[in-house]
Amino acid sequence: MDTITKVNQLSFHQGSNSESAFTIKLTNSKFDHLAGSELFGKVESWISANVMMNNKKVPVLIVDMENVEFIDSQGLQKLLASLRLMHSQKSNLLLCSLQPSVRIVLEITRVDQLFAVLPSIETFMNQSNQQRQDSDCLASDCLVSDCLVAA
Repeated sequence: MDTITKVNQLSFHQGSNSESAFTIKLTNSKFDHLAGSELFGKVESWISANVMMNNKKVPVLIVDMENVEFIDSQGLQKLLASLRLMHSQKSNLLLCSLQPSVRIVLEITRVDQLFAVLPSIETFMNQSNQQRQDSDCLASDCLVSDCLVAA
C-alpha cells in the first residue's frame, strides 16, 4: 500500500541561516499500524540518508494528514515513535491539516500537546515568510519549533 505519495522541499530563511523543511503527504484515509509502520520506515530511511549525505542537522518534517479520517492507537504509537526519532536528531515533526475526527483523538489522548499542529502547509509558509520579514528570530541557534506557534 502506497501511503506516502510525495516529498516536497519547502525553503525558508531565519535570520542569516537557511533552513529547510520537508512534507510527507499521507494518502490513505486510515492511519493504523500498517500506515504508521510505513511512515516510520520512511522517516527512518530519510533521516539516515540525510545524515549520510551531508552530516548536517536533519530538516524539519511536516506530515500532511489532510486525507486521514481515522487514526488508531497503533497509528498513534508509530507517529510518536517518528517524533522521538526526529527529536533524537535535534529536529522536529510537525502535523498539519488534521481532520476533526483525528484532532479529537489527538486531544483525548493528549498527544496534541507533543506536536506542533498547523492548519495547513500554507500556514507554515506564511509564518516562515512573516518571521523573515519581522526578523523576530535572529539567533543562529533558533529552531523552527521555537519560532512556530502551534495552531
